[in-house]
Amino acid sequence: MLQRIQTLYLMAAVLLTAAMFFTPLFQRTMESPQGWIWISMIFCAGFSAALSIWAIMLYSQRKKQIKLIQIGMIFQTLLFGSGLGIVFSLGGIGRYLWDEAIGAGLLLLALVAMSMAVRGIKKDEELVRSMDRIR
Repeated sequence: MLQRIQTLYLMAAVLLTAAMFFTPLFQRTMESPQGWIWISMIFCAGFSAALSIWAIMLYSQRKKQIKLIQIGMIFQTLLFGSGLGIVFSLGGIGRYLWDEAIGAGLLLLALVAMSMAVRGIKKDEELVRSMDRIR
């Protein structure tokens, strides 16, 4: 299970998503007058991380693993979009938003890690199919 590179990618995606909660981006979200924004961010982050962890546990069922990660990528994209929206709603782009931009960057890196995991799973699936043809 841990010897596959996609497992490391998925673990990195979970850790990067969790690290967003310790950045000024999430603190600014908590200060927002709209209470539903931080609730939706927590939901999207939690669901995306849970699906990634669940996909790690399904290491022998590659097709289900790909589907779970792709669903998790949808929630991760929503999370990244809302984080980027919060950064842009803080008053333009400038040096004073550097800390908040780091939080959005972590979410983007998590999304990239999830897509790299899907790519690695597809490579494993192709390798298994090629070995079946040889037999």
